[in-house]
Amino acid sequence: MKKNLYEELGLKKNATKSEIKTSYRSLVKQHHPDAGGEKERFLAIQNAWEILNDPIKKEQYDRTLFSSSSSFDSLDENWEKKFNSKKNNSLIKDKEVESWFKEIYTPINRLINQIVKPLNNEIKKLSADPYDDKLMENFCDYINLSQKKIEKVDKIYNKKLVPKSISALGLDLYHCFSQVKDALSEFDRYTQGYVDNYLFDGKEMIKEAKRIQSKMSIERKNKNF
Repeated sequence: MKKNLYEELGLKKNATKSEIKTSYRSLVKQHHPDAGGEKERFLAIQNAWEILNDPIKKEQYDRTLFSSSSSFDSLDENWEKKFNSKKNNSLIKDKEVESWFKEIYTPINRLINQIVKPLNNEIKKLSADPYDDKLMENFCDYINLSQKKIEKVDKIYNKKLVPKSISALGLDLYHCFSQVKDALSEFDRYTQGYVDNYLFDGKEMIKEAKRIQSKMSIERKNKNF
């Protein structure tokens, strides 16, 4: 019997939004092809996330799932038929990919750069005297501004679904800005207690975000976008 989307993420039907996100992020790390995972399992996890993370699609899915599991099988089959039909039309597919890069990838990548590029300089200035109120205030201003930018990134990413033909790249983009978002939280914790571990962990997360950025840049060039 085919798994429902909640089971795909190892969750119960009444899972919260936070539980869905946590489970999704854990599973994609385990099953990402770069980590030796199977592509089919990886794509199934992503498909479950794309539906359960979208409030409208989740509501439609839940309504169908809770009323009749068999009716969702039919709904899922219809969705796959539409997707396969769309996939076969190369012109439409290319337009979708081009639009996604223009409206989602490019502005997100630009915002990430605005956060990442000044970081080393901001940390260097603060390191002159972390206990200097003015230096710390400036560093906090950088964090606050960066957090506003990452909130904007979240909204941009959710505006449009990632085309299936570049689903892995879309997932990398999500992981990239998630690393930046988590890093900013670590930096914020550092400002509250001067615990060096938070600063170190945040810097490591930024390194990972930059690594993913480089990987995405290569993949984008390979796809001529």
